[in-house]
Amino acid sequence: MPLAAWEPWDDEQKKQVAGLLSAFNNDPETVCAVMDCQMVDLDMLCLEAFGVDFAGAAHKYELIGKARLKTALFRSAEGGNAKAIDMLAREHLGLGATLTRREKAARDEAARSKAEEVDF
Repeated sequence: MPLAAWEPWDDEQKKQVAGLLSAFNNDPETVCAVMDCQMVDLDMLCLEAFGVDFAGAAHKYELIGKARLKTALFRSAEGGNAKAIDMLAREHLGLGATLTRREKAARDEAARSKAEEVDF
């Protein structure tokens, strides 16, 4: 039984793939499952639709997704969202990626004080 030739994606399907990839769903198996296509056809479908193979399309739309996410974070910070402000400040001012919880800070301070009391 001969294999059926693949059909290029229509505009709606291209938008669906772009949406998947920009939402960080860049696993080829996931895209094939959603788009009901074969893994062996994925590169050709992407070449036809986007002018690059699957890896190139995944990279391009991942960058677009990151830009959208950063824009949404910035808008939240502009609106006064304290967590968004903190996240942007940490990213752009090089303050680190995580917050120190108050309890952990208190325990660390207690441990430092106790260590200073010990005389070697």
